[in-house]
Amino acid sequence: MSEKKSRISLVYKTLIVILSLGGLYEHVRAGIAQYDLNIFWFFTVESNLAILFYYIVFGFRENKKSLRVKGFLLLPILLTGILNWFILVPLALKTYGSILPLLVPSNLIVHGIIPILCLIDYFLFDPKGSYKSYDFVRWCIIPVLYICVILVRGHFGQPVFAGSNYPYPFFDPAIMGGWLHVAGALLGFSVIYLGIGYLLYRIKK
Repeated sequence: MSEKKSRISLVYKTLIVILSLGGLYEHVRAGIAQYDLNIFWFFTVESNLAILFYYIVFGFRENKKSLRVKGFLLLPILLTGILNWFILVPLALKTYGSILPLLVPSNLIVHGIIPILCLIDYFLFDPKGSYKSYDFVRWCIIPVLYICVILVRGHFGQPVFAGSNYPYPFFDPAIMGGWLHVAGALLGFSVIYLGIGYLLYRIKK
């Protein structure tokens, strides 16, 4: 990377950190008022915390090893964006009759702006050859662990959102019409996740 491009990259990553800090702080603050500490069960919060941690610790001195770590966190934040527009928007319309709650600045930052900025960072500044051919499969570790924790927590825990023990409706068999439909939804997300991961690997091959 040239010196000029390196400087641009540093400024860009600083922007991500600043927006992430501000957006996440406000999102969590408002979330605690509404959901108490249950806000931390939401994938949005966890994926944004992870990406913020990465950019603060590794973002300004990236190397081949840190970029492979980045792959584990880039996919979750992209999934957050996908969940927002394809799951939370319909849910907001059903629950509130409007998408205005999703357009609150902090909510828009963590669900929409940060995922887009991270994707642009990947395209503009991540060098080719950053990832191994099997990395996109390994990147599934984080969502698989999240799914397992949420399912166990949902079985034994208390309501998190709209009377459900699960933070998202596709985890809840009562909403989905049984565990078979839950499994089908999670399988669908897994296919999408693997597909996006493979594309990210191919682009930077």
